[in-house]
Amino acid sequence: MTMMEHIADGKNMQTHWQRIKNLQTKAHILVFLQQNNIYDIEQLSNKIEQIHRQFYDVSGNIKKVERRLDTLNQHLTQYDNYINNRAVYNKYRNLDPKKRNAFYNKHSEEIELYKNAKSYLDKIMNGKKDIPIKGWKKEQTNKVAEKYDLMEKYYQLKDETRSVELLRKGAENILCGDGLEQNAAKNIGMEI
Repeated sequence: MTMMEHIADGKNMQTHWQRIKNLQTKAHILVFLQQNNIYDIEQLSNKIEQIHRQFYDVSGNIKKVERRLDTLNQHLTQYDNYINNRAVYNKYRNLDPKKRNAFYNKHSEEIELYKNAKSYLDKIMNGKKDIPIKGWKKEQTNKVAEKYDLMEKYYQLKDETRSVELLRKGAENILCGDGLEQNAAKNIGMEI
């Protein structure tokens, strides 16, 4: 075999693989179109818009859940600081004023953590006495589960968005490759 024959075989092989890839793309497009009862470009565009809206809705819901989880984590951290440092603070308060400075120097971190936690909790409790720690923990557990569900939907929609965009490009290429313009297909309501 001459070098030219090898080059020609290589080009033919590349063309062969390209045809297979094109057929696979067409098959994926047809399956997607059939599964979603899509018969024209407008319906395909509507489906793409619907998937994009769902994707952005789920993204927004994830952000809301994450913000609430951050708030709950802050509440629970401050509650832990309040509980864990309360005994040290009470001991400090009950000391003879002459001994307070030495005690404060030794336990200033715990005392300040308690003060900050108490201030934080007083502020968010808005005059209520009972801290809803069980409610916060239950809500935190529910929000974590909700976040995992939303993340699963997010990644599913992200993959679906990517796939549908590839399908859209493939459908446009099929229409253009068959000598039809996308606008002409829209105008005559051509079925794919």
